Amino acid sequence: MNLPSPPSVAAPARLSRSAVAAMALGAAVDGALTLALLAQGWTQGGAHIAGWLAGSLLWWLLAAWAGRGAAAGALPRASRLGWQAVAAVLALGLRGGALASALAWGLPVWLAVALGLALAWGLRAVGEWRILPRLAAAPSGLRMPGAAGTLLLAIALLHLAYLKVFPLLPEEAYYWNYAARPDFGYLDHPPMVAWLIALAEALFGHGEAVVRLPALACGVVVAVFVWRLARRLVDPAGAWMAAALSVTLPYAFFVAGLLITPDAPLAAAWAAALYFLHRALVGGEARAWVGVGVALGAGMLSKYTIALLGPAALLFCLLDARARAWFLRPQPYAAVLLAALLFAPVVGWNYSHDWVSFRFQGGERFVEPARFQLHVMLQNILLVATPLPLLVLPLLWARRWSAEPAAEPAHAEARNRLFVACVTGVPLAVFAWSALKHEPRLNWTGPIWLATLPMLGWAIVHARTLARPWLGTTLRRAAGPIVGLLLVAYSAASYHLVLGVPGLPYTGAFARFMGWQQATAELQAVQARLQQATGLAPVVVGLDKYNTASQIGFYGAAPFVAPGQAALQATSLETFNGNALMFTYWNPPASLAGRPMILVAREREDLADNKLGAHFTALDAAIHPLALGNTAPAGNQRRIDTYYYRIGYGFKP
Repeated sequence: MNLPSPPSVAAPARLSRSAVAAMALGAAVDGALTLALLAQGWTQGGAHIAGWLAGSLLWWLLAAWAGRGAAAGALPRASRLGWQAVAAVLALGLRGGALASALAWGLPVWLAVALGLALAWGLRAVGEWRILPRLAAAPSGLRMPGAAGTLLLAIALLHLAYLKVFPLLPEEAYYWNYAARPDFGYLDHPPMVAWLIALAEALFGHGEAVVRLPALACGVVVAVFVWRLARRLVDPAGAWMAAALSVTLPYAFFVAGLLITPDAPLAAAWAAALYFLHRALVGGEARAWVGVGVALGAGMLSKYTIALLGPAALLFCLLDARARAWFLRPQPYAAVLLAALLFAPVVGWNYSHDWVSFRFQGGERFVEPARFQLHVMLQNILLVATPLPLLVLPLLWARRWSAEPAAEPAHAEARNRLFVACVTGVPLAVFAWSALKHEPRLNWTGPIWLATLPMLGWAIVHARTLARPWLGTTLRRAAGPIVGLLLVAYSAASYHLVLGVPGLPYTGAFARFMGWQQATAELQAVQARLQQATGLAPVVVGLDKYNTASQIGFYGAAPFVAPGQAALQATSLETFNGNALMFTYWNPPASLAGRPMILVAREREDLADNKLGAHFTALDAAIHPLALGNTAPAGNQRRIDTYYYRIGYGFKP
């Protein structure tokens, strides 16, 4: 579609000397106070927040006294204050990540603080004198030129600022254990995530940032293919906004851009498959079927759910007269064959392992009793996609997207709507049917919404032209606040996890994936003493399904080991009961017979004699605490949680 572009935006007002001086003085006070408090022994989080508050307060007072200028003042007061708050929290998050990363790379404290200040106050200056005036000139909020680029830059900076210092989640550590044992398949997932991690470590070494590099690359791939798809579906302005949303909404921010899980390559393959399917089915391009085959094959190597695009494409061909011609042409069948050839290693692995992965994904993973869970699926959709993609679904049934004349024929627009409806509706219907009996996982529906982002981007940019006025009004009111709140949440959460906020403790799941590098260092010392005493290599056993063993496996690997210490061999006690996912295959109980073990649990009660005695010839009487502390460098080293460990001798399978 070739729909109207947004109106031109007036040039921002020239900066006054007083405005520049006010911000420069605020930044100087911020930096001086931050350095002084760090020198006095304050934590990174506390020093940064105190400096930021002092500098910001001084700047706001001086700016109010000198006047902000008519451009920014043209915004309603509530909107102006809201976006200034978003910029302030984003700036704090970026400077905190930049500080922690710079210190982790070995830079002096003063230089690390200077880099963080330059990034944060530079962002605030751009927001105050470039973004706010453009917002004032564009009544529809994010409609102004450059909004998409601003969002893309903000998300990229957040990812880069925390890539090295954000601790691995247990799931990420588990998939690193995949990579440490490369194979053509695994119990719960295909091998793509393992291959990507192994490739990154082969090129760049060991560490959290290296493990997550493939996720960042997948996020770039998602944004590129969403942009290319949107260029075909809508117009350039809508395409850029769609690309920005593809890395901003929660699913993409975490799954395709930050956290390394099978969903990261799945999202990349899904976005590529959508683009090539549109070229083939709607555009009638025979060569696009090669891309379809490669994208689907790569997706099947990532996560089996991409197979749902097959029935979606079939439905489109049945409903669309022009697409039905593909039933009599060889290219779609060649694409299926190409995807099958790429997927063949996984089939071979399953054949040699009694089809274990297919059986697991086919139903063995659902051990809970059947019960209605459709409401949980809706809740998950709101968490991973926000309400924004749902708001544009009415466009699929509208006679026209825009109330204004379009250069593209109505039948072409209808075919685009049908394509989006099929590739969105078929997978959504399958997951909804599953949710009638089984609880859906949070991330399952995430890739489904990628197909709606071109329409969403266009609808945000052209909200005033929509054929349904109520929809345009809703989008104008919802898009800006939702995006702003997401940026605040991402920045604040990242800052809190890495640097900590005074008076705000780490609780729940946060406490369980932090501090494992220090904890494994203590376990390595215990291992050395135990091996010297018994003459046998000990095994560290986490008393849960896979979380503890995965974290110990990653942080106890050779690159993290202190000189003279051996790497830790980690497994799960569930291995002995046959329910520890891949740890059951990596460490069969028979291979561990007679070995001493360091048993690690979150609760002391899990280390009781009556729970463990049958597995050992003897248990050490003492149960020792294992402290988990904040991993931020140069300060803020405090206990977050406490695990416990106990020694067992002579393991009996």
